[in-house]
Amino acid sequence: MLDIQTARELFELLEERFEENADRLNRLDAGVGDGDHGTSMRRAFWVVRQALKGEFATLGELFDCAANLIAENTGGAIGPLLAALIAEGGVVFQGKKGAHIDEIVFFFEKGLGAIKDVGGAAEGEKTLIDSLAPAVKILRQQVDENTPVLTAFERTARAAEQGALATIDLAARHGRARFLGERSRGYQDGGAASIAILFEAIRDFLGGARAKSRVGKTPYQNNGYALNPVPGKFINHPDQAIREELEGLALAYPRHIQLTQVPGVLRRVHPKEQGKVGLAIGHGGGHTPSMAGFIGRGLLDADAYGPLFTCASGLRIAQAIEQADCGAGVVLLVSNHAGDVLNARLAVQRAKSLHIPVRPVSLGDDVATAPRNQLSERRGLGGLLFALKVGGAAAEAGLELEQVAGLMALANERTATLAVAVRAPTHPATGIAMFELERGQMEIGTGVHGEVGVYRGPHLQADDIIDLLVDELTADLKLMLKNKRVWVFINGSGGTSLMELHILFRRTAHRLAEKNLAVASSVVGSYFTTQDMGGFSLSLGALDEDLEYWWNQVADGALFRWP
Repeated sequence: MLDIQTARELFELLEERFEENADRLNRLDAGVGDGDHGTSMRRAFWVVRQALKGEFATLGELFDCAANLIAENTGGAIGPLLAALIAEGGVVFQGKKGAHIDEIVFFFEKGLGAIKDVGGAAEGEKTLIDSLAPAVKILRQQVDENTPVLTAFERTARAAEQGALATIDLAARHGRARFLGERSRGYQDGGAASIAILFEAIRDFLGGARAKSRVGKTPYQNNGYALNPVPGKFINHPDQAIREELEGLALAYPRHIQLTQVPGVLRRVHPKEQGKVGLAIGHGGGHTPSMAGFIGRGLLDADAYGPLFTCASGLRIAQAIEQADCGAGVVLLVSNHAGDVLNARLAVQRAKSLHIPVRPVSLGDDVATAPRNQLSERRGLGGLLFALKVGGAAAEAGLELEQVAGLMALANERTATLAVAVRAPTHPATGIAMFELERGQMEIGTGVHGEVGVYRGPHLQADDIIDLLVDELTADLKLMLKNKRVWVFINGSGGTSLMELHILFRRTAHRLAEKNLAVASSVVGSYFTTQDMGGFSLSLGALDEDLEYWWNQVADGALFRWP
């Protein structure tokens, strides 16, 4: 039933279907995320379609190739999950020229198990599992009952679609949307919708559907995105924006940043001495100066960029770990987002196979996403700067791997952040606003892409906003404020002027003084940005003597220096 040629044609049809559904998937994702799920799926399957034009000796080789490309080009949370599914085809079909229906069902069963192992989700938690699990169950039942194959997949596709629609009424309990809790009800999960599209494409393929030829066209050219120029953006083409940005950064800051031969991976021009711990991170593009601006002495050793707003793949992060290794192991900074966590997990596994000791440190500081007694559930925001600066100084001084990781974990524990958005950013690929926020409204508790927060209401004056935030953050940190000294970081989201940021800092200092808290150190600027989003985040860190010592050590990065 399935051989190398039919598999190639099936992947071509999948690419076409994700191209056709990209805008719909982006809209679904925008309800609880950053609105790029469709773009990620389009990009990944376009790359797969081009690569599968080559020759393959076995069906397993073809699936291995597709899995690697999906892992490398999709990023985010969906990348490692979808790659885990497809990779099982490389195992089940290993050494085979073709596969019959029982082997195909076994492939989907193994793929479901692999996704559960990688992602840790179960049914009912508003993830792609809610579409995949019922589909696989129905497929197994139909095949065991000797149902004709086309009929079996018609019923399987129906089960997948019903499972995807059922996520609308679920509250997220896993993945990025879990931060929204009950507010996530009413939105369909984008990953579940993608699984439904996959099974619908298989059904149609069995019914005779084939992809149309689109020779030489890129993912954006097929869906009206090849606007030249993109309205309001100074770029050449969305496909090349991140690559060209990194080249520009390396050319602009040759004393600090060096491009490696690995696409998307940057490193220090002058590595630290052998025998010292390295620091690395992986993340999505579009947030400059994070994190390239923090490569340098007393800061990061290597940095892996992913596609626009999509975390770098586990393979690419592993390559950044290799670049950061100076013989004493590497601390991997992991901002606590679903995609970052999953790809970091894969990167650590790969690094260990290369005999590089790696200590991942999960960084989450957003008080809007979880109470203090659930610190590990908090989303990562700008407060990770505190842990990065402390850990970078300790690594530069020669502390051992566990000591550096421990200091970073302590810094994270003593940091609390809240973010505010007043204006949506425009997407560099389309020039269109990434989310909806009415003029005169503000959202408190937003994510780095403007993800829904905990409060939406009338825009308040600057002092009133700061009073709200400072009161919440100091209440969260109250058990750690015995020495009455705090670190303050006001981070602009990209579209907020320095004038406004300094007005916000003025009130922050005054409000802290009213609470008998002294500002021991402060940073004001736009370091973790989301294009031109209007907003800011306020981070407070409860200092102790050790943390303050490491914070005050010299740091010299391309776009961040201390003192």
